[in-house]
Amino acid sequence: MTWLAKYKGIAWLALVVMIVPLTVYRYAISGTVNQWRMTGKYRQEIEQLRSTRSLSAKPQSVSTTDTEMILSGFMVAGLLPIIESEDMRIEHFSPCVTSDKDGIILTTGQLSVQGSFAAIVKLLWHIEHDMPYGKIISARYCTTKPRNRGSTKTLTCTIYIQQIMTD
Repeated sequence: MTWLAKYKGIAWLALVVMIVPLTVYRYAISGTVNQWRMTGKYRQEIEQLRSTRSLSAKPQSVSTTDTEMILSGFMVAGLLPIIESEDMRIEHFSPCVTSDKDGIILTTGQLSVQGSFAAIVKLLWHIEHDMPYGKIISARYCTTKPRNRGSTKTLTCTIYIQQIMTD
């Protein structure tokens, strides 16, 4: 019996012990591990943004009344610097008075923006934390396939912002 034939089983076992875990990692786990690493990186960036956010983003004085914030477009005007800096595009904005009963005015604004996921999340965070006159009640995402094959998919987010005011 030759030396190779004598240790053939051990060689196959060593090969399987080495190759199978590497193959599983390469094709099944590496994407998850990379996403986990990126999540940690993004978490650090968010913490950095929180600690260094400027107080100048909040409006110091407002000339319109509180009920007119969404209806007059003041909300969109306050969001324009972020939208422009993050290369997003406003697709649609429609404000409306949802309810006006017993001195309570409920105003809802529907804002549709198009851009990258990270930019939209920054916009949502800004609306929720820096805008004193409305809160997000819903956000709906959808992707749009391009007409030509060379373009990339785009992400559209429809944000519903609601404001409750009294007369």
